[in-house]
Amino acid sequence: MEGLTTVAPESHTYFAEFADIHNWTDLLEFLNHTFAFCDVDLDENAKRVVIFILYLIIFVGGLVANLLVVWVNWQSWRSRSTINIYILNMALADLGVVLSLPIWMLEVVLDYTWLWGGFLCRFTHYFYFANMYASIFFLTGLSVDRYLSTVSTSLFWRQNQKKIRWAICATIWVLAVLLPLPEVVHMQIVDTSDPICLFLAPFETYDEWALAVSLLTTIIGFLIPFPVIAIFNILTARYIKSSNKPESRRHCRLIYAYILVFLISWLPYHVTLTLLTLQGSHIFLNCYFVHLLYFFYDLIDCFSLLHCLANPILYNFLSKNFRGKLITAVVKYIPKEHMTKKEGEASTSTTGHSIVITKENLQSNSEKWG
Repeated sequence: MEGLTTVAPESHTYFAEFADIHNWTDLLEFLNHTFAFCDVDLDENAKRVVIFILYLIIFVGGLVANLLVVWVNWQSWRSRSTINIYILNMALADLGVVLSLPIWMLEVVLDYTWLWGGFLCRFTHYFYFANMYASIFFLTGLSVDRYLSTVSTSLFWRQNQKKIRWAICATIWVLAVLLPLPEVVHMQIVDTSDPICLFLAPFETYDEWALAVSLLTTIIGFLIPFPVIAIFNILTARYIKSSNKPESRRHCRLIYAYILVFLISWLPYHVTLTLLTLQGSHIFLNCYFVHLLYFFYDLIDCFSLLHCLANPILYNFLSKNFRGKLITAVVKYIPKEHMTKKEGEASTSTTGHSIVITKENLQSNSEKWG
């Protein structure tokens, strides 16, 4: 890979200077001095504009889409298949991620200056990461559960599905609450010319803490969930394809889309995070390449949030069953007098076209796949 070297050309000078660093002030001065030799002309203002626009799109779209998913599933609580407990909880988790975006949007506008104190510095990051982990775990649980529900003939599974699903969801929330703590406890306000909210572990053990937190995020948030999601979705797709039903091809394409969207959303983020964490302590990248990584990291991080918009679309709005429930939920709030008037107008229409909502229209041939 171009830009990746095992030993820096000026390694003896690099380590000699690095040995003189004893605190965060020395480190900041060292980094400013080092990066000045390979400054890359990149437009930070244009980057902030792009990030703000992406945040705005994800916030508005994700807020509306996930609120609709929560509302529709709540309206049909009694009639809902218990497998949709994953869908409901995933929408709540994605909603939590989306609700943290206004703070990040303001931070971008203020050129990453943090004006909201130490408590919100920690809480905002904690709230974001807890919901991020929860969303990923519910997606993983849904992938496994759908496969078992499709192919399993176990009497124990059939009789205890509801209890198992509730137990899994409770466990996921507990894990999501605990996992962000190692990182959040080290979030602090750094008083430079402008206050900044940063991960700031003790200086003497910073490399170890940064590596541990980065590996925890990558392993728990990607390396474990992605193979599980991919394997069980592929197995489900193969089983559906073998059924030779007319809709099997469409369902298979949708299942492969689940895998692809997760991969595209999270792989760039975790690769970039790992490279930046290892840089300087375990690997030595070309200075210009490091500049590019730092520049694009915020964009890649923002891009990963598109899963909050993709999840409700893939797992809900593409489902005929969900769209039927959405129509039913909306119809409940239309005044009966207005409905009667519309029906009368439709019956006298010269076109002879009308939409009749019946139970048969709203029931899907397959509740799991829509």
